[in-house]
Amino acid sequence: MTDFLNCKGIVRCRIKRMVLCLCFIISVLCVQGQTVNDTAIRYVHTQTSGLMSCIIKTAARLFLPKNSIPRKLSNDNFTSAPAAIPKTVATDLFIDTLRVHGRNVFTLAPKGTKSAKVVLFLHGGAYINNIFRQHWSFAAKIIRETNCTFIIPDYPLAPANTFQEAFAMLETLYKQLLGTANEKDIVLMGDSAGGGFALALAMKLRDGGTALPAAVILLSPWLDISMTNPQIKEVQKKDVSLRAENLVLAAKAWAGNTETNHYLLSPVYGSLEGLPKISIFIGTHDILEPDCRKLKSLMEQKNIAMNYFEYPKMFHDWMMLGTLRESKLARAQICSLILDKKQ
Repeated sequence: MTDFLNCKGIVRCRIKRMVLCLCFIISVLCVQGQTVNDTAIRYVHTQTSGLMSCIIKTAARLFLPKNSIPRKLSNDNFTSAPAAIPKTVATDLFIDTLRVHGRNVFTLAPKGTKSAKVVLFLHGGAYINNIFRQHWSFAAKIIRETNCTFIIPDYPLAPANTFQEAFAMLETLYKQLLGTANEKDIVLMGDSAGGGFALALAMKLRDGGTALPAAVILLSPWLDISMTNPQIKEVQKKDVSLRAENLVLAAKAWAGNTETNHYLLSPVYGSLEGLPKISIFIGTHDILEPDCRKLKSLMEQKNIAMNYFEYPKMFHDWMMLGTLRESKLARAQICSLILDKKQ
C-alpha cells in the first residue's frame, strides 16, 4: 500500500510537471502567434504565374534594351523629364502642382470624398529616370480604391545631381506636409530606387528627430546600390529587365563622392530601430530580391516586426502593370496597408 501511495505521488508529481510544461509551451506559442499574426505579415504567393506575366517576361527578355543606363550616362547633357499624366488620370482626379527647391511636386487627389490618408510616393528609375507613365496609372488605381491623396515629387536625379540635393528637397517637402497632415495619416512609399530612397529618408528623419510617418511601403526596393550581395549573380539569370553592372554605373552617379555603402544610399546598412512599420513587396526573379531577404533577416534577428510579401517568379516592379492578376492582388494588399486594415 505504501509503495502504491508512493507510486501515486510520483505519478501526480510527474503529471503536475507535465501540465506546467504544457502550459508554458502553450503560452509561448500564443505569444509567438500574436507576434506573427498581429504585428507582421508573411505572405508568399502560391498560385502559378499567370499567362500574361509569362508573356511579359518573354517579351522583356527579347525586346528590352540592355544598355540604356550606360548609353544615357555617356551623354553629358542627359536629363529626364516626367512622363505626361495620362488623360484618364487627369480627368478622374484633382491634380495640383507646387514648387519645392525649384522642382515640381504633383498632388493627385480624388474629386469626391477624400480620406485623411496621404501617400508620399518616391518614383523609381535607377535614380536617373524620371516618373514613368506607369507611376501615374498606379497612383490613380490606389487613389480610386482608398480615396487617399498621392504626393509625387520630381526630385533631383543623377547625373546632374546627387542624393544630397534630393534629400534636401524631400526633407523640406516632408516637413511642409507635416503642417497639413497628421503624421499618423502619412504613408511613405516608393518603388525600385524610390523604395530604397523612401527607407533611407525614414532613417534620416528619425535621426533628425522629425515626426515619422505611420508606415513605409517598399515596392521592389533597391536597398543596396553597391550591388555586392553574392546571391545577386544567381538571380541575375532569371531577371529580364535589370542588369547589375548597369545599376552600379547609375549608383556611382547618384552617390557622387560618397561611398555607395553609406546608409543614406544603401539603407540595408542603416540602423533599423525606431522606424515605422516596414512592408516589402518583391518577386524572386528580381536581382533586388537578395537584399530584400537580407533586410528581412536583419529585422528578424533584431525582433523588429515587418510585413514581407514575396511573389515567386515575378519580375521587377510587376505591381505597376495594370492588367496582371498578380498586380491586382498586390495592389489590393497595398491598399489594405494604406488603410491600416488587418490582412
